[in-house]
Amino acid sequence: MTSVEQMWGMVAAKWADVNAQIAEADWEKPTTCDGWCVQDIVDHAVGWQITGGNVLGAGIAEGADWDTIQSAMTAALSDPANLEGEAEGFGGMPKQGVAGMVIGDLLVHSWDLARSLGVDETLPEEAVASTLMGLQRLPEQMLRGENMFGPAIEVAEDASAQEKLLGFVGRQM
Repeated sequence: MTSVEQMWGMVAAKWADVNAQIAEADWEKPTTCDGWCVQDIVDHAVGWQITGGNVLGAGIAEGADWDTIQSAMTAALSDPANLEGEAEGFGGMPKQGVAGMVIGDLLVHSWDLARSLGVDETLPEEAVASTLMGLQRLPEQMLRGENMFGPAIEVAEDASAQEKLLGFVGRQM
C-alpha cells in the first residue's frame, strides 16, 4: 500500500516536471479552468499546497518556492502524527482528508497545466485511482459549485481511470 507521503511525492514530481516546462511566454496563456491563465493555476496550486501543507505541519512561509514547498511537504507527510486528528479551520475534517484534498488538487491542476502548455498530460495511475475513489465518496454538494468542480462530464464506460477522474471533476478532454 502506498503511503500518503509517497502518493503526494508522485503527484509533486508530476507537478514539478510540468511546471519546469513553463516558458516566459506561457504565463498569460488561457487554461482549462474558465477565466484562469497559467499564472492563476500556478498561484492557486502553490497557494493551496502552502495552506493545506501548513495544516499538516509543514510550516511553509507564504511566497515559498516550489523546492521549499516540496521539501517541507515531504518532511511533514513522513511523520504519521501530522495526519492524525482533525484539521483546524476545516469544519472537523480529518487531517487525512486534508492530505487527500492537497494531493487531488495538485493532481488535477498538473493536468490542467500540462494541457494548457501542450506537454505530456499523463498523471500517475495510482494517484489517479486513489483520488477518484476519494472524490466519489464525498457528498455532491461539497464537490460542485463555484469554489470546487463543475458538473461531471460523462465519459465512456471503457474510459481510462484518468479520463474518468477528469470527467468526474468536469474537465473537457
